[in-house]
Amino acid sequence: MSDFKINATSEDRNESDAWLETYANEDERKRRRKEMPAKLERLGLMDAPRDIQLLDLCCGHGEALDVFHSLDFKNLTGIDLTISEELAADSRFTIHQGDVTKTDLPDESYDWLTCIHSLHHLASAENVAKFMDESWRLLKPGGRLSVLDFPGSPQIKMAFWFFRQPRLHVTPYLKYFGSIIQEEWCFLKDYLPQWPQVRQHLWEGRFEVERSSSTLFYYYLTLRKPHPGE
Repeated sequence: MSDFKINATSEDRNESDAWLETYANEDERKRRRKEMPAKLERLGLMDAPRDIQLLDLCCGHGEALDVFHSLDFKNLTGIDLTISEELAADSRFTIHQGDVTKTDLPDESYDWLTCIHSLHHLASAENVAKFMDESWRLLKPGGRLSVLDFPGSPQIKMAFWFFRQPRLHVTPYLKYFGSIIQEEWCFLKDYLPQWPQVRQHLWEGRFEVERSSSTLFYYYLTLRKPHPGE
């Protein structure tokens, strides 16, 4: 049964109505879902036991949750600042509305956390540090946090410059992604210059790095919370 509840949210990081409408495009939702299994494979989730307690942080429209369900994962929870009525009503998942840097969820209650294409929405290294502390609190000892996002690399900065030039958007996909980047620039303009600090919080904190890889535009990172004494 869906457990939809309203928690305190951070208005500072709420996406605009225009962003929400663009991101909800049905064709793009199908594209994101189609690409999701390969991304989960790279993060190591395909080998995870299907009965783990799994929480998708910044769950959006639930594409990752939908794929997890199709892969026979049983205990699926999502949380985001904005939850659609469709996702809130989906009985396959437990859904919460709230801030991923300060949830009301209980300590050490999850085996695996995911954050897919969303960490940059936290907008600053300070918020990423809060996110990492909250992830540590939510995870059981031995639990994992998987993050997929883009780094503040030269190629990303060049790509985002390109996508912010409307005159260069000559295909439907370029127009779509360009509109997403324009709407997200309020987060990215501060996040990208702070990438060295963000990277330090991710790779050099209390978690153990279990998997780490990258492509031209994305990094894939799975971290493990050690058991006490390890």
